[in-house]
Amino acid sequence: MEIEVLNEDRLHYWCSRIDLPGEAINELAKVAETVRQSDSLLCIFTEFHEKTAIRNEWHREWSELPVDPSIQAFYGERTLMFYLLAYLAALPYTEREYLRRGISMDIFHDTMLDFAYYVSDAYELDGRWGYHHFMWIWRHLSCKLFRLGRLQFMLKPFEDQVTAFRNKKDGKIQLLADPGLALRSDGYALGAGKLPLETRPFLLEPEQEEMGWHPVFEVLDNGWNGNPISPYGFVLKNPTFLTQTDWEPVLQLGDTVLDIHIPRKDQFSVEACRDSISQAFFFFKKQFPEQPFKALFCHTWFFTIQLQQILPAASNIVRFQREFYLYPFPGSLGFLWGFVFGDGKIDLKNIPRDTSLRRSVLDWIESGKELFDLPGLYFQSPSKWGSQIYMSQWDSLKQ
Repeated sequence: MEIEVLNEDRLHYWCSRIDLPGEAINELAKVAETVRQSDSLLCIFTEFHEKTAIRNEWHREWSELPVDPSIQAFYGERTLMFYLLAYLAALPYTEREYLRRGISMDIFHDTMLDFAYYVSDAYELDGRWGYHHFMWIWRHLSCKLFRLGRLQFMLKPFEDQVTAFRNKKDGKIQLLADPGLALRSDGYALGAGKLPLETRPFLLEPEQEEMGWHPVFEVLDNGWNGNPISPYGFVLKNPTFLTQTDWEPVLQLGDTVLDIHIPRKDQFSVEACRDSISQAFFFFKKQFPEQPFKALFCHTWFFTIQLQQILPAASNIVRFQREFYLYPFPGSLGFLWGFVFGDGKIDLKNIPRDTSLRRSVLDWIESGKELFDLPGLYFQSPSKWGSQIYMSQWDSLKQ
């Protein structure tokens, strides 16, 4: 079997197409040369290529990529470059599917830029070229995920057990809580905000353990009885009854949603997001008409609810968060920490305070306050993006 990226000219062609750094390409070329010169390495590479690019059997778990011990023994610190080369070998197949579907090569380029981002991140982290996000990038290569303007999108089943309803008269959205999720006394998920042990000495007050409480949810002959969720992500203790006359279900477990991801390093604004979402509505309805989606879904560190108190209201992060209807999840500091500080280890003593966001987050934590992330949903058309409709309606009711 001829594999394009093992040819040096074709390797440079494909890597240039997706903007990989020149030095990283040179390292990949050295790895490709060793593969060409060794029957055993070529056999392992070819088998891996057939498994992934041809049979679509990717490593999909959120864990480190399993590596062949003989590859580890031969390449040592360069092992990840062998597997990066193997993943890049799928690019011709991905392009072929784009062409079959009539998808622009501009979208192909923009979608595959994640390779360049994460290769550069690996170099900054380890001081050598590599790649750590194999569990993520298979979606790009198998045409599951696409970057359309500022944001990335992919279809997926809704995996949570909150249920969404729309009022037939005014279009208002109401989420009813998952009866299986234990909640804190304030209506957020039990376990939300728990800090790792090494950060707890910085809390002003010791953590208080709660027993938790469970909301109700009942499907009745004439409607639905359940605990309503605020768009800010907490559950109210008093149940409400939604009648079939006035309300209709619009999202439940297993329905298809359009999952949003936020690539790093580019300008982020309300206008750019609205344009991106408009593109996504058109693109997915055209390319995947057999999978109509019920809502936009996003789970990001941007949805750390306390950021609305930490950052100014004009912050693009806050403005993005306020577009969504949030709901309970036992999130923690870790999601935000990894993206804001680029390190999984939470070390308040030695972390840099070199940006206003980092300083604000550290001041918040050291004052003994919690941080946790939430998922969110968006049910409106792209033209409504920017209105912050769910939280604005809730705020008006509280005035």
